[in-house]
Amino acid sequence: MNIFAISKLLLTSAFLAAPAAAQNFNSLPSVKDIVAQARASQVPVPQPALRDNSRAPKEWTIMVFMNGKNDLAPYVIEDMNEMEKYGPTGNINIVAQAARMAEEQNPHYPPPSNGPYDGYPYGPVVPHPGWPNPAWDMPPMLAKTAAAGDASTNWIGVRRYLVTADGDNAALSSTMLADLGAVDMGDYKQLAEFGKWAKQNYPAKRYMLIVWNHGDGWKNKAFGRPVLKGISYDDETGHGISTVDLGRAVREMGGVDIYASDACLMQMAEVAYELKDAARITVGSEENEPGDGWAYDYFLARVHSNKGNLTPDVMAAAAVQGYKAFYGEKGANATQSAVHTAGLNTFRTLLDQWAGLAMKEDKVMVNAALADATAFGGAESRDLIHFLRNVHGKTKSDALKAKTAEVMDHLYKKVIFDNGATGDKFKNAYGLAVYLPTYRYEADYDELAWAGEGRWDDFAKWLTAK
Repeated sequence: MNIFAISKLLLTSAFLAAPAAAQNFNSLPSVKDIVAQARASQVPVPQPALRDNSRAPKEWTIMVFMNGKNDLAPYVIEDMNEMEKYGPTGNINIVAQAARMAEEQNPHYPPPSNGPYDGYPYGPVVPHPGWPNPAWDMPPMLAKTAAAGDASTNWIGVRRYLVTADGDNAALSSTMLADLGAVDMGDYKQLAEFGKWAKQNYPAKRYMLIVWNHGDGWKNKAFGRPVLKGISYDDETGHGISTVDLGRAVREMGGVDIYASDACLMQMAEVAYELKDAARITVGSEENEPGDGWAYDYFLARVHSNKGNLTPDVMAAAAVQGYKAFYGEKGANATQSAVHTAGLNTFRTLLDQWAGLAMKEDKVMVNAALADATAFGGAESRDLIHFLRNVHGKTKSDALKAKTAEVMDHLYKKVIFDNGATGDKFKNAYGLAVYLPTYRYEADYDELAWAGEGRWDDFAKWLTAK
């Protein structure tokens, strides 16, 4: 098929509306079956399990870095209870480093006069899940009031757990392995140390890392100061893990098969590219996650149903499809997708070529395509495929049309392999967001590998130049 035939095909609504898992992936012939299996899996009845402290290598170790040293403290217990509903299978370890802080005013929370928590002064305010209306004086920390009579759920500090199954029990039945006391969960070195500890003590053939907290894509709220970038904000220390340091942490722990963000806005090209040499797959949301975040019981139900065939693609699809099922049942607008990082180098090269052609175009046309593309809250990010589709439809340049189709074709075949968007709002969210500023270019973007090795920073500067 020639490239202009591909262009025509890509513009059809049927092709673009289908989930990425439904495309013809030449190098991944089993992906359609993998995702279909994850969607259709019989959900098992949760059963309490005997504690398993065996250190023999297993198929998988799932590592969950749960930073509740902020307004998310109550959700730590809720999500750990979701994990315990099914718990691990016999060939999986699940370990968590869980942190909670006491109810108190956060000294780093900016007062309303300083703007929203994002430190984003332009456009509408989109609060993050769990955070109050920015007009409130302080976030409602609820840790002290949760489960007052149950010591397993009424604690503060930083602990490590080996997760076990207990059915539908409100108490935490998992084995507490260590009480770490005061630990900075906003320090990338702590994340790296947790990964190394988990690998040493719970060895496995494959590893999945989930970072649980607030996220801002490539941006960092920085507690009202000029933006840095990242995830995992510790309100006691005022620190967060930047996108650059996130990649550094995963590399220092020796890499993982799957990196996943249970956090807002993290499924961006810039974040995946920073992780491309440290993780085979990234899983995350283009948009702000709803307040419940991941439904770990929905994820682990699918893990149990596929326990005899838990390849990295199957594990990632279980996460995406579990998330989609949970929010689909609620009728909520939500996004979640899985990306193969092996395709990102070629993708960046193709997009660099695309940017060179686009910067020769009428900027009014390109900005019109941007304005119509699906936007995500707070990070000046847009769905990349929707933006490219809009450019394809508006440009009169045959060369740009052909290159646009080539980039999109590569994304579908080599990069995005499962997309779980729900709700009409995200009918044009195809699985990967990218920075597309509309007001001004932020110089901190230059720190990213994506900007240093590619031309997207040049394109963003061209877009915003007056």
